[in-house]
Amino acid sequence: MIKNRLAALAAVLVFTASAHAAELEVRSLEDGAQSPEASIDALSWLEGRWLGAGLGGKSEEIIAPALGGQIMGMFRQTSVEGELQFYEFFAFAEANCTLEVRLRHFNPDMTAWEDKTSYRLFPLVAIEGETAYFDGITYSLTGADTMEVAVNTGEMGVIRFQYTRHTE
Repeated sequence: MIKNRLAALAAVLVFTASAHAAELEVRSLEDGAQSPEASIDALSWLEGRWLGAGLGGKSEEIIAPALGGQIMGMFRQTSVEGELQFYEFFAFAEANCTLEVRLRHFNPDMTAWEDKTSYRLFPLVAIEGETAYFDGITYSLTGADTMEVAVNTGEMGVIRFQYTRHTE
């Protein structure tokens, strides 16, 4: 009985995630295209502690205020039961008069997914109001204290996260 309910819940989560993924567009930088000019101040609306759902579990992002041309961020993914699955540490950074996201993944024991000197890089595609499109990741403020993030993972397609800003 519990197994059937979990399977049904998983199916609803997958359906909901795929249905909503089309709502929040994920863009790519065209071959040979340059990222537009932008400064880190254009992303000040990202600041805060964001709690929500994604990947069939609980997701959390903590995004610090800008400092020195960068915004530091941390991400934590847990299962519905609260079992830690992985971390991400990332920075929105000014580079060559534009912005980019630099990101690294870590297992719960802090072993890195990427090698010691590398990180995933997502150049800026566009900023439109309070939506920032990076090559493969979109961040969008959808209300005063709600945000959606959509990530094109390639093999798993677009995954969507829905967050609420928390102040505690």
